[in-house]
Amino acid sequence: MPSKAESSRTKSLLFPAPQELRELVLDYLVHNSFNSTAESFVSESSVKHVDADGDEVMRSPERTLAEDLVDLRQRLIVGDLRKDIRTHILTGKIDEAKALLNKHFPSVLSEDTEEVPTSTSSPGRWDYLPSTSVNPEHLALNLRIQAFIEAARTIPLPYYPPGSSTPLPHPPLLSATTKLPPEDEDTEMLGPESEEANEQLLHRVQGLYSDANALTRAEDRARYLHELKDVGGLLAYIKPENSPLAAYMTQRRREGIADQIDGAILYRAKRPAVSRIELYARYTATLWGMLHEKDVKTPPRSTWPAGVSLPPSAGRSPETTLAPVKDTGVLENAVPAIKKPPVEKEAEEVLPPFDLHLFVESPERP
Repeated sequence: MPSKAESSRTKSLLFPAPQELRELVLDYLVHNSFNSTAESFVSESSVKHVDADGDEVMRSPERTLAEDLVDLRQRLIVGDLRKDIRTHILTGKIDEAKALLNKHFPSVLSEDTEEVPTSTSSPGRWDYLPSTSVNPEHLALNLRIQAFIEAARTIPLPYYPPGSSTPLPHPPLLSATTKLPPEDEDTEMLGPESEEANEQLLHRVQGLYSDANALTRAEDRARYLHELKDVGGLLAYIKPENSPLAAYMTQRRREGIADQIDGAILYRAKRPAVSRIELYARYTATLWGMLHEKDVKTPPRSTWPAGVSLPPSAGRSPETTLAPVKDTGVLENAVPAIKKPPVEKEAEEVLPPFDLHLFVESPERP
């Protein structure tokens, strides 16, 4: 027999309060910097109370909508800055991104090299740590490496914001011929602009090696020095975008740096690395996946709360329902047949893994 506390928790999970769902959606919007949508959502979803005459009233213990909006806008300021920094990185404007970081989030790139705790979770609370390093030494060097890559670029890489068909302006290329010439080409054929550009790139590489050798931990120094061998190799190609090192020149590389910096901003601001709804989805997928791997069977269906069903699975057919009997005018169709009661035995079924995409797209989802 479940206790009252267990029954209360089960009821809360099956029938969450409107305010709980509202906070879940708002947390997702704020975390992902959908600022205008978040403001509209707060205004449109505010809980209204009416008196006996149908007039709207506000209970005194509760916060007003205006107070909610003021609180929200303070949270959205950080979201605006995060979005601006991310956009700068995705368009290749590394110096602009660093300027915003140093002004608004100085601890992200500061010399403080505190170790990230292995776990900050407390009993009854779920936390999700960033999947990449938040060490300021690493972040600062990663941005410097990316700045070198952008300077070595010979073909513009446009960035299209989500939902836009027009790319944002990209930074000017250092030079159309910024690379060292092949061995069979006379260096005197290159103009002074190209020679100056090559000198700038060589100076940047030397600075990167100096920064890597200054890292505190020996294993970090070894890892970055190994990476710089490849990054420095970009200088050997007239068009690095068409070279074996082209992976460094892709938008995916920019996205990886942007994700790492954004995670560090959230970490330093003591904000979750992912939204609550994403955390719950990951937790659910992990839990159901482990149960499936261990061949855990479903409990008897007679014990399931009303409205509960298994999540859709690629290897499981949807539950079928009895189709209505077609009326053919025959007497047998008008009188239901007497059937023997089914045998009280339920087939055992292994719990399926949780697939978020199938769950969202499933027509069976309530």
